[in-house]
Amino acid sequence: MRIIPNENSWIGFATTIANISAPKVAEITGAVDLTDAIITITASATGNTVPTPSLKSLFERSVPGTAAAQFTMDAYRDDEDDTVYETLPRNTKGYVLISRFGGTGPDNAPAVGENCEVWPVHVSSRSNSAMTSNTAETFTVTAAVPDEPDEDAVVSA
Repeated sequence: MRIIPNENSWIGFATTIANISAPKVAEITGAVDLTDAIITITASATGNTVPTPSLKSLFERSVPGTAAAQFTMDAYRDDEDDTVYETLPRNTKGYVLISRFGGTGPDNAPAVGENCEVWPVHVSSRSNSAMTSNTAETFTVTAAVPDEPDEDAVVSA
């Protein structure tokens, strides 16, 4: 059966993570839970290849090259609890923690031994959507990824 993220995912924001390959439960517990307001996240790392041809062969070999990452997030505004908007203004630095399929911790947060993604981010913009009658207000957070993310981090005690 295919997995959908609804009701399973957990998204948090922490200002510090000591080791992005092994975030501690205390760091996750202390993170701001953003899950309720998030609509979509694009957190992707892509790599390229470097051709390494040889005059000895007609096959053009390649080796892994550099990698780059991008991060954007769409969220709802809320007149009672505008946590995401208030937490992520431009120039904010920290870590977005993503448990795509949820964990066994509080509110689906990842627990010891479970995987999560750790994305170092530096918010470059927080853009409000167009104001439209009878439509929920949303905004988009775009962030630079200043350091390599860990897409397979394992939560430590």
